[in-house]
Amino acid sequence: MILVLTVLPACGGGGTVDDDVGPAGDRRVPTPLVVLLRYGGVAGTNDRVTVDALGVATVVSDREAGPSTRTLSSGDLAALRRALERSEMATLQRNYLDLGAADAYQYDVTYQGLTVTADEGVIPPTLRPVVDQLKKLIAG
Repeated sequence: MILVLTVLPACGGGGTVDDDVGPAGDRRVPTPLVVLLRYGGVAGTNDRVTVDALGVATVVSDREAGPSTRTLSSGDLAALRRALERSEMATLQRNYLDLGAADAYQYDVTYQGLTVTADEGVIPPTLRPVVDQLKKLIAG
């Protein structure tokens, strides 16, 4: 028993496991550039689109068996970044809800730590291009 306790630390078997493998094999998940949640609608669906800073988009939908990923073209990523910069997220209200909107989609857009929630019919004009670009990723 004492031999085992003495040998394991020397072999790296004792102590804590360090998952940080460094830049060459970094396993940390990149911080999202933007996240869109779309939920509701007639069928009551739930979709999540996450785009990271490198343009890798991950779509999770309750209508699909698992997540799908794709990489945005440099042009599409640049257009998304422009739309995000022009969205004026910091100046927007946090909620744009239409209490009379039955069966409409609702969207949560999170960018730079801020989330704006809006029903389909009352998405702020500065945020609409962001939502439209991210919705295309759900369908395709």
